[in-house]
Amino acid sequence: MESALPAAGFLYWVGAGTVAYLALRISYSLFTALRVWGVGNEAGVGPGLGEWAVVTGSTDGIGKSYAEELAKHGMKVVLISRSKDKLDQVSSEISNYT
Repeated sequence: MESALPAAGFLYWVGAGTVAYLALRISYSLFTALRVWGVGNEAGVGPGLGEWAVVTGSTDGIGKSYAEELAKHGMKVVLISRSKDKLDQVSSEISNYT
């Protein structure tokens, strides 16, 4: 029965190490989320990443919002869409931001 005690001690430390590792990973993820959502991440958008941006689905929804924000940050935007009429309309709207 005494031979089981060293194994139990080893398993205790394996479990404690796993819990500590998971706690650090979760803390880091929460810190990163707080930094991005709470403080903002303005350096991640704009000409510092390059001069041009390509946005697909740029006439509606999220694609349109991305195109507008990138244009506001001074980037040159290439718009891609299936509808020529909507594409011309969004292009004229975005050209007012530059």
